[in-house]
Amino acid sequence: MKLKKIAAVLLTALICVLTVPVNAFAAEKKSVKLNKTSITMTVGSTYTLKRTVTGFKTGTLLWKSSDSSVASVSKGKITAKKAGTAVISLTLKGTEYKAECKVTVKKKSDRSSNSNATSQFKNAQDLVDKITVGWNLGNTLDSSNCTWLSNDVDYETGWGNVKTTKAMIDTVKKAGFNTIRIPVSWGDHMDASGNINKAWMDRVQEIVDYAYDNDMYIILNTHHDMGWIKLTEKDKKTVSAKFKNVWKQIAERFKDYDEKLSFEGMNEPRTEGSSMEWYGGTADERKVLNDLYKIFVDTVRASGGNNKTRFLILTPYGANSGYSAMADLDIPDDDRIIVSVHAYLPYNMALNRYSDEKKLTDSGKREIENAFSNIDKVFLSRNIPVIMDEFGSINKSNTSERVKLVKYYLSTAEKYGVPCCWWDNGTISSPKEGEGFALLNRQTLKWYYPTIVDAIMDTVK
Repeated sequence: MKLKKIAAVLLTALICVLTVPVNAFAAEKKSVKLNKTSITMTVGSTYTLKRTVTGFKTGTLLWKSSDSSVASVSKGKITAKKAGTAVISLTLKGTEYKAECKVTVKKKSDRSSNSNATSQFKNAQDLVDKITVGWNLGNTLDSSNCTWLSNDVDYETGWGNVKTTKAMIDTVKKAGFNTIRIPVSWGDHMDASGNINKAWMDRVQEIVDYAYDNDMYIILNTHHDMGWIKLTEKDKKTVSAKFKNVWKQIAERFKDYDEKLSFEGMNEPRTEGSSMEWYGGTADERKVLNDLYKIFVDTVRASGGNNKTRFLILTPYGANSGYSAMADLDIPDDDRIIVSVHAYLPYNMALNRYSDEKKLTDSGKREIENAFSNIDKVFLSRNIPVIMDEFGSINKSNTSERVKLVKYYLSTAEKYGVPCCWWDNGTISSPKEGEGFALLNRQTLKWYYPTIVDAIMDTVK
């Protein structure tokens, strides 16, 4: 028995002697490491972590972010999204081996110190060339005449859409839209002299910041405001003073934002209800419109900060793509002016909800070609850049045809160098109920028609 016990003790000791070095060796050699344990980034920047894995012949590496809204990671490439902190981890699947890197994301710059910064764009064409495709936050801040509401800020949901969130804009950016147009109606939120309600301006700025902090190109305008912007000679003095005051306040509020934020003077300037409302207007109306645009440009330019080089967008009467309306638009001698046009084409398929036309036909293709040909003749041939900041097609239960249309439309636009912004009004209603332009379900943050979104991105990439 003593011999057996002695033998057992010796065997155990031997095992310990043999095991300890092996385990020590394994602990020393098996590891997962990152080249950084902490890193500071700015919104919109990227950084690729380098990893070192030793002691394993095979294995699956799992990358994870503790907060992907702050910093996301894919195969080691970190993308900084918004200010905050997140921990990026790398784990060897099925093991305890793990490495971490703390990421601190800061805003690009303090806007107050960004004033008078050197322009990052040579001219308007340089900016337009950077825009791939945009998305409109329609029927939201542009909601108007919601007389049943007493609180200004409640207007945001007055036309049936939910309150805008940062996650909503994140979803739009993630899908591939690098531009957002934020239509805003101001008339219901100001006094008789055009002094804007502070709560409304604050909310507009908050939503602009959602996109600004996402490093997106932004278009901010005056939208459903033709109720007080009268294009008549007799009203011009009163309208001019009010119009100037509105843009003076907008320009002041955003003067320290960089040039990725553009101002669009008016949306679809026209005389509502007139016989020429959608046919280019009259010569007298177009003259008043040009006078108002001069006030718009001069007011913004005189407001200081980055507004001295801010890109400004002018729109023909009714945003019409017809030759006469576009030809009568005066363009100042300013290489930071862009023209915007709207063209929901082919009309009977894309916009006319009373038409049974659901398919893209050859005549429909010609409508699209003619519109861009006119744009080329009037503006592009004179080196005046153009953006189609509203286009789209309504839901007629014809998704496959809408896919064909968006591909043809965007490929034609790309041929002419005109970027486009889809009009999303938040509804997928049938033609009998209204204009269903929505792509994004703003409540679930899922795309109603992913094939249309895919077609958009496949065409503009």
